[in-house]
Amino acid sequence: MQAADLFVAGEASAVVRWLERGVPKPKPTPPRLSERGLHGRPTLVQNVETLAHLALIARYGAAWFRAVGTSAEPGTMLVTLVGAVEYPGVYEVAIGTRVGDVLARGGHQAKPLGALLIGGYFGRWIDHARAAAMPFSDAGFRNVGAGVGAGLIAALPADACGLSETARIARYLADESAGQCGPCVFGLDAIAGQIERLAAGQGADLAALDRWIGQLRSGRGACKHPDGTVEMVASALQAFEGEVRQHLRGRCTGSAEQQGVLPVPPRSTQ
Repeated sequence: MQAADLFVAGEASAVVRWLERGVPKPKPTPPRLSERGLHGRPTLVQNVETLAHLALIARYGAAWFRAVGTSAEPGTMLVTLVGAVEYPGVYEVAIGTRVGDVLARGGHQAKPLGALLIGGYFGRWIDHARAAAMPFSDAGFRNVGAGVGAGLIAALPADACGLSETARIARYLADESAGQCGPCVFGLDAIAGQIERLAAGQGADLAALDRWIGQLRSGRGACKHPDGTVEMVASALQAFEGEVRQHLRGRCTGSAEQQGVLPVPPRSTQ
């Protein structure tokens, strides 16, 4: 069976529901899939990377696996590099490798970098100079409220507008709602709209935006889609604080040539 072309379709319970009914939407929890999953039976859902690791551990042993990585987070993981890197792609790196060294795997950086989106589109924006020295691990990112997440580093050039990129991602994530709850359907659309207005220099109600972010952070959604989206947006308001002030004045310090730097898929047909 071919996987559904939706952002939320990769969530474990959405995979189970897709197999059961052809509807790729997350299930509410509890119960957990390990308690009641496919056709009501306990179900374990793992990704291909985990299964590949299990096969190699079975062949070479635990000591071989622990020879790289950190003591708390041993082994390697697949990291996707996108944005302002010479060779975007997927690279296998030892967990705990400095973020700057991971970026170097993507080739020479033709332009200075401004910020990195760490962990995927549910991740967190961090200033490049600060992030480059951090170990790529959950422990390494803990102090800044981030994590390895989906294993993605999105590199933004210093002359690109972080708010414009955030608005593009926020709108994509809002459009990818599974449509199962009000916080996701209406909340994400409203938040994406405010970020789009801010990015366009059309004014934005930051008080309302902060309030909505706080409301969706409370786990009110039927799944974690709204939580992940608002965390990314909230981190952008912090990382690009100076740019926020400029945009409220109707100005943008980003280059007009640096538009649409990060990959955002076309809207899915649901």
